[in-house]
Amino acid sequence: MKKPLIALALCCATSAASADASIEACNGPSSVANVTYPWNEATRTFANDKIRIVTVDTGGEPACCSAHLVILAPDPDNELGDWQCRILSDGRLWMGFQHVDLKGVESSYNASKGLLLSIPVERYIDGIKSKKAVIDVRINQATGTIVIE
Repeated sequence: MKKPLIALALCCATSAASADASIEACNGPSSVANVTYPWNEATRTFANDKIRIVTVDTGGEPACCSAHLVILAPDPDNELGDWQCRILSDGRLWMGFQHVDLKGVESSYNASKGLLLSIPVERYIDGIKSKKAVIDVRINQATGTIVIE
């Protein structure tokens, strides 16, 4: 059972392949208080620990879709070395997914484009129906971009 423990800021994402998904700057749902439990199973790192992803759950609200994914990556424009924080959501205001499969995330790297994360999710359709999907998120540390492909 997922249980909120700490707050991290969440963001949203959109793409042709994943219409209705969105990536936004971190906000309410990404609160550290919403990190899923146990913590050691709620996070993964990539690119020599420079890119981190964290699953969060807004405590079952909204009941259909409370799972989001926080993406933390270096900000190349920040001289202090601060991180940029983005949240992957299902694209509707404060709506997340029914499930984000953190263990199922696959990664690949292209030197000219950056890191590609393929994130398996379950999307709410209506009533008790859901649909499995994979959302591809590209993270380019050189340019600082985090986008859905």
